[in-house]
Amino acid sequence: MIRPLYPTDLLLLLFSSRRMLPNQAIARDSLSQRSPLSPQAFLEHWLPLSGRRHTWVCLERGQIRGLVSIRSCSGPTAWQIDYLQADEELCLALLDRVSAVAVKRGVRKLFLRLPSESPLIDGARRAGFSGYATDYLCRYRGVGGRRAAEAPGPYLLRPKASGDEHLLFGLCNAALPPTVLTAEGMTLKEWQETRDRGFWLERRREFVVEERGRLVAWLRVNSARGAGCFEIIFQQLDEGALEWLVNHSLMCLAGKSSIVCVAYASQEPLLRLLQKLGFEEITRSTKLVKVLAIRIEEPSFMPVQV
Repeated sequence: MIRPLYPTDLLLLLFSSRRMLPNQAIARDSLSQRSPLSPQAFLEHWLPLSGRRHTWVCLERGQIRGLVSIRSCSGPTAWQIDYLQADEELCLALLDRVSAVAVKRGVRKLFLRLPSESPLIDGARRAGFSGYATDYLCRYRGVGGRRAAEAPGPYLLRPKASGDEHLLFGLCNAALPPTVLTAEGMTLKEWQETRDRGFWLERRREFVVEERGRLVAWLRVNSARGAGCFEIIFQQLDEGALEWLVNHSLMCLAGKSSIVCVAYASQEPLLRLLQKLGFEEITRSTKLVKVLAIRIEEPSFMPVQV
């Protein structure tokens, strides 16, 4: 039986967690396979945070056999699955339940990231998901990389402003593969709504890089407790400027015990540079999306009284 997670299930979840399979879903900005009992997930579940998180469990003989949990993206039309604890057989049933509820709530897209070698990828494809990109999580090992404080040459680094949205959308259109744009947003509004908004307790900072008035890079830096993560979207940056931007990210996350960078497989210059600066690849993940059919009421004729 698959049903929503209730507050009364907390003790049952605690006792069942030792027997459950580990979480296969990967949060975009995190190395760790977070537990649904973590403080972040607990607060999102039980505090009034505008329906930010929904979770379903599969019960069998009084035990929780599997679990799937979503958190909403930046807009109401997209959800991200960040907990998926199930075997291959149960995976399909849990994802079908999420899809059915999402359609009723007007959600248009479901996102899921799984390790590229995960046995659940086949189940996700059978549930209607399709892969659209591969990315890497690379951990900084604390060697290499000179931490430059000033931007080289004609580049200007500044905090992102609200008026940059159109320019950033154009940058992503130019810098990322077409499959990413199709999945994550063909229009500005859709692209804004499908962006991951992160966990409630995380600190997020965003910067843009200008070259003679033209936006050429976007840097996002997230941190929580002893961990930090950064991501760079760029177009036509030479290696020196890209190295400076990576080093600036390290400066922002100085003192963190774990620092990782998320990089698309298509960002070959960045991946080569990360290896040079002392990063090591720890996870390769497949990004999947499911586009949901939204019911549209057909127009009907009715008599007009005159």
